[in-house]
Amino acid sequence: MSLRSRNIVIALAAFLLFAVMATASPCLAAENTIGVIMTGDIPYYQDLHKAFIAKLNQSGLAAHTEVVLQKPYPDKISLINAARKLIAMDVDAIVVYGAPAAIAVVAEKTKIALVYASVYEPFAAEVKTRYSTGVYVRLSLSSLLRYLKSLAQISNLGVVYNSDEEDSVYQFGELSKFAAQQGLKIEGINLKRHQEAKAKLAGRRLDAIFITGSSVAQMAMNQISEYAREQRIPHASFFFSRDSRSLIALAANPEEQGEKIAEKVQKILDGIPPEKVRAEASNGVELIFNLKDANAMGLKLSMELVTEATRLIK
Repeated sequence: MSLRSRNIVIALAAFLLFAVMATASPCLAAENTIGVIMTGDIPYYQDLHKAFIAKLNQSGLAAHTEVVLQKPYPDKISLINAARKLIAMDVDAIVVYGAPAAIAVVAEKTKIALVYASVYEPFAAEVKTRYSTGVYVRLSLSSLLRYLKSLAQISNLGVVYNSDEEDSVYQFGELSKFAAQQGLKIEGINLKRHQEAKAKLAGRRLDAIFITGSSVAQMAMNQISEYAREQRIPHASFFFSRDSRSLIALAANPEEQGEKIAEKVQKILDGIPPEKVRAEASNGVELIFNLKDANAMGLKLSMELVTEATRLIK
């Protein structure tokens, strides 16, 4: 080989080495990789995730941690695919928001640490393994139904749920029991795609609407609220919604949950096994009344209920 040819080969090798190093440097800079499954485009989960990232930044963990965010649609196949992608990447921990996402990860029988948030308490046992920990929420269906009944005479209650989301199905079943005990007729509205909400509600004659903790239902909140306002009927949102679109909302504080799971992730990345990181209930439960929309619809909240609220929207 001539001197010129040898120089060309050396220069080419140096260039390729530099290109490889430049491409690999972001990965090399990250000591840890966290996979996150955030189901759907839901403000509640966005607030939770924002608090989670903020806590990672505050602790200094974010500086050397790569966060891979998956945002699947809330159906079983999409959740399974999101879980499998993160498992294939061999991330150091998987963070999920909501019971359906947690159940999807557990079903894969992975040994990667799972940290969950916003899991409805009856499903905390279902996602409990030696590789999981997190924050679950205790919320009262019967209390929210009582608040809803205080706004209007109800004989026909519409319940929006999604048969693909385990927690939503459970809540629908429990509400059906409560309704039967109180002599109410319950009309299930099985919403599998949020775009179908308007069509599913059209032509119904309901006295009130109860929105379960379905991610699909939360994505359709604008359509549901619009229908309720047109019909001048109260509507209550359970589990996820903290905004002003429903007249009554009961939810666990997302900021508190985001901070707690960040602390648990840090412990796991520091070498503590997930089974030794205690799962716990969220303490920050909020009851929110939308006085502004209630007054506009001619619905009056009793002072007793107003005093129970943690937040009033005026």
